[in-house]
Amino acid sequence: MENLKKIKELLDRFYDGETTMEEEQELGRFFLESNVPEEMIPDKELFLSMEAGSEDVIIPEDLNAKILDAIDRAERSETKTRRISWFSLSGLAAGLLVLISVYLFFLKDSSHGIFKAETMEDTYDDPEVAYNEVKKTLAYVSNKFNEGTGDLKHVQKVNRSVENLQPLTFINKGNKEIRLLKELEKAGEINRQ
Repeated sequence: MENLKKIKELLDRFYDGETTMEEEQELGRFFLESNVPEEMIPDKELFLSMEAGSEDVIIPEDLNAKILDAIDRAERSETKTRRISWFSLSGLAAGLLVLISVYLFFLKDSSHGIFKAETMEDTYDDPEVAYNEVKKTLAYVSNKFNEGTGDLKHVQKVNRSVENLQPLTFINKGNKEIRLLKELEKAGEINRQ
């Protein structure tokens, strides 16, 4: 009875990850040699399966370096793809802007182009009246602009909420690393076969 109580304590520590190798070997011997109570049969099956796969696995010394290199290469390839597309897109847009500007500049200066050089005529004789009219028009435009951007306050709230979710990117990065480790593990299994 005392021995069974000790085994139960060792099992609890084993499942918490607090046992030493000697204690785990003691648990293994217990499940191999003795009659096990019915409540411990799943534990016995676990330890028997662990004993069956207890062959020494040779781990290369540079495995950590290889894993970290593979992760770094995968991250670099992802970031390069995004950068290339944004850089090429912005370069294309800048090039088109320059071409359109040059084209319109030369057409405007030529007398036979689409945009013929025309002189502007004043619509107001009194500069004071023209100034007041411009002032009124700009105030109207400013008012309409402010009305249009008033609804964007809700977007600012959403942006603040999204900023609070920034730590989740670390979890996503960790998931990527775990996936890469699983792929490396699968490759290792294929190599062993």
